[in-house]
Amino acid sequence: MGWRARGWTGPWPGRGPFSNLPPWQRPGWLYGRGACWYLYWPYRATVPPIKAEDEAALLTEQKTIIEEQLKAMQETLKKIQERLNELNK
Repeated sequence: MGWRARGWTGPWPGRGPFSNLPPWQRPGWLYGRGACWYLYWPYRATVPPIKAEDEAALLTEQKTIIEEQLKAMQETLKKIQERLNELNK
C-alpha cells in the first residue's frame, strides 16, 4: 500500500555482496552487468579440461589466423606508406 524508503548503511549506495565497494570497483562495473553471477557464483558450471591434442590443434589454428592477420596488416601498412610518400612529393 504505502511506499517505504530503504536507505543504505554503508558509504556506497546499493545492497548485495559488493555493497562495501565503490561502484567503479564492483565486478558489474569492471566486467559488465551480471558479472558477479558468472565470476563468483559458487555453483556455476565448470569447463571440462581440454585434451592436449585438441589444445595443440587449437593453438596451431590460432597461430595460422594470427599470421594471416599480420600479413594483411603489413600489406595495409605498405600501402599507407606508399600513399604518404606520394603525398609528400
